[in-house]
Amino acid sequence: MHLRIIGILLLASISLASLAQAQSSTITIFLPLVQAPPPTVAGYLGGANDDNLVAAEITSTGELVLAGNMSAVTGTETVVRGGGAGALIRIGVDGRSIDRVIRVATTLNHAAFDRSGGTVVCGPDGVVVLESDLTTVRWTATPEEEVMRCAMSDGRVAALLKTGQKLLVYPADGSAPLSINVGGTTVHDIAIDTKSDLVFATGYTQAASDLKVAFLRAYRLGDGSLAWQRYGFSAGVVKGAKLAADSEGRQLAIGDDGMLYFAGFTDGGNSIFGRDPADINRVLSTSELIKYDTYNNPFNISGAKSLAWYGRFDPQSGQLLRGQWLLTRLSDGKGNSISIHALAAAADGTLLLVGGAACCLQGRSGMQLFNQTLGNYEISEPFVLVVNPDFTRRLLWTALAAPGATAGSSPAIAAAITSDRLLIAANLKPNSANSRALITTGNPIFATRIGGTDGYYMTIPLPR
Repeated sequence: MHLRIIGILLLASISLASLAQAQSSTITIFLPLVQAPPPTVAGYLGGANDDNLVAAEITSTGELVLAGNMSAVTGTETVVRGGGAGALIRIGVDGRSIDRVIRVATTLNHAAFDRSGGTVVCGPDGVVVLESDLTTVRWTATPEEEVMRCAMSDGRVAALLKTGQKLLVYPADGSAPLSINVGGTTVHDIAIDTKSDLVFATGYTQAASDLKVAFLRAYRLGDGSLAWQRYGFSAGVVKGAKLAADSEGRQLAIGDDGMLYFAGFTDGGNSIFGRDPADINRVLSTSELIKYDTYNNPFNISGAKSLAWYGRFDPQSGQLLRGQWLLTRLSDGKGNSISIHALAAAADGTLLLVGGAACCLQGRSGMQLFNQTLGNYEISEPFVLVVNPDFTRRLLWTALAAPGATAGSSPAIAAAITSDRLLIAANLKPNSANSRALITTGNPIFATRIGGTDGYYMTIPLPR
């Protein structure tokens, strides 16, 4: 008798004696091979001078790509278009070796990555679009102003100009862009999504001398017309709803699940983020605004505090699908400040958020990471938060201060996520006491500080 069960990768041959037939039989079984988790690595990146990272990504084949400004970094270098400190650093799948340093610009303000292949970098030199090899230039553009943020989807590129209100959208071939005047007082971030055929912008309007009002807008890629707006209420409407807290839209991202993710700021819980983004008079339901403990419920707050709020939106319609507050707590229980600097979502909706925190994250006292007890709190320390797809559970919420050190004024600034892995980037700012450091593990490229402001990266398996 021969029985064959087809599985994956691992072959086991077992010889059995048949009790019923008293004859030898061979059973060949193909069993699935259990894959090792992605490596956990955390360390520094840069040279002896000041360095800073601006973006991060995990490629489809598992390499890490960090974008930033680094005058010197160990690794084989490729210079593109006379590039200088503005560079892309490609790190191997193991997270422990630099494959290549690609110098692409004088300096970089931002970079973005296209899941279909390709990368865009932007800054004072304008826009540079690269093929997936990161060394072949697809096209370049030099708009009339410095580019502060960029985004990319299926080859199309959005670029936010320095004045903060004008948005350019380039076709995939880099020809003449569509110009969109977003308006408002400040535009903080943009995103682009060719599946919904929309480009998005968020920021705030100084609606009155004592009131900032966040907005989230979507524009059609065909003609730049407004497809929908959320928030963006007038001062009279906001005050008429008895809401007084300033609010701003800060960060946008298109998740691997195709949804639009938004992160905002408000200086108190009496804010528009507790209401329907399309109807300020409707309080969000408990299934729309998820609260389950004191760190996502804005009460017991004295004075103006920088609270955070994040949400998942349907990009096509602008409907809020799910949202949540985020705040820290002082030792006396009063609410305190936290700011989101970047966010990314996996295909199942697992959400990664990073930024800087005031005292204190949940469980901050005695907090451990990589079996190490973290150093003490210092204001604006970096944090990493992973939230399950329903926003009903924190899978990870941690600071990054090294044992015996602090990590103030060094927020995490970029994030990437796949189905099994996270990548976080931060910039460690030294202090006069030379007492700041970030936790390291896993034989990174640099396990100790290098000099000046140092880039920092951490990659870990996705918490479950």
